[in-house]
Amino acid sequence: MSSDVTYRLAREDDLSAMRLIQSKALYDLVVTRSGRDPSAIDITEEPSAEMGHLLKTDPKLAWLAIEDGRPIGISVGFVRDELWFLADLFVLPEAHGKGVGGELLKRCLAAGVARGARIRAVASSQELGAQMLYIRAGMVPRFPLFGINGAAQGLRELPKPRASAKEAIRQVELSRAWIRKLGDLDTTIWGRRRDGDHRFWLAESRLNCLAIHDASGALLAYAYYSKESGRIAPLAARRASQQLPLLRAIGEALSNPASATVEFRVPGINMTVLSALMRAGFKIDHVGQFMASRIFGRFDRYLPSGGTLL
Repeated sequence: MSSDVTYRLAREDDLSAMRLIQSKALYDLVVTRSGRDPSAIDITEEPSAEMGHLLKTDPKLAWLAIEDGRPIGISVGFVRDELWFLADLFVLPEAHGKGVGGELLKRCLAAGVARGARIRAVASSQELGAQMLYIRAGMVPRFPLFGINGAAQGLRELPKPRASAKEAIRQVELSRAWIRKLGDLDTTIWGRRRDGDHRFWLAESRLNCLAIHDASGALLAYAYYSKESGRIAPLAARRASQQLPLLRAIGEALSNPASATVEFRVPGINMTVLSALMRAGFKIDHVGQFMASRIFGRFDRYLPSGGTLL
């Protein structure tokens, strides 16, 4: 570790610098080292709403590395019940080799353990150096995470849901009743509640959310999607087969204009969604790894929201 690098907790007024570090590091990974399309990553200082959300919910898990007065690295994490998740760990390309990433990870993890976390996890890129760092921190690969994209209208080719008067698809609204139902389903599928994250998605992020409920009003599945970016997730379902009707319904909502595209991350163990998307003509854009200290959750019936909020 370089003696010239100092570390402190991140603040709200750091969000622009944090986003710039994230976007430059991603550009280096995705474009410079992986040779993918430069248009896939924008270098920007526009603050990340997700980082801002985590600064509010988990302020002691967001760290900044500074060298000669300039931010060069960030780590951001969160704790939900006994789970610590590394949401972001990025270091500027020119600052690699100074031990900054390891120090940022150590500080973020220590803060999570102090909060009572007993499980540690991360959605890693394909970069081997990052995976080695996470393995040393006690997280090992559990399954691949496939980045998948394609035309939104392709979702309309997914199998039609069985006609049933007992189940219906509804639009989710921000209310105490819906937050309670969403949290109850998370407990079953994800292993813990995260009511604050749902409030963030429904209010600040202004995502759309569809849900399947039965005749009694019980929530069977939910799925978020963005009309602007085409990102789909998170999605959770009590039965794996309930994922496809939601994806088809989202496709019907997004497929105009015909050029609209969608993207999502699919766990390698979620064969219901993975195989259905491949049959519908979707393409794998990249592959990462979900790494954890031990297995948790039901990822065979779940789509992560992304690398930041899982």
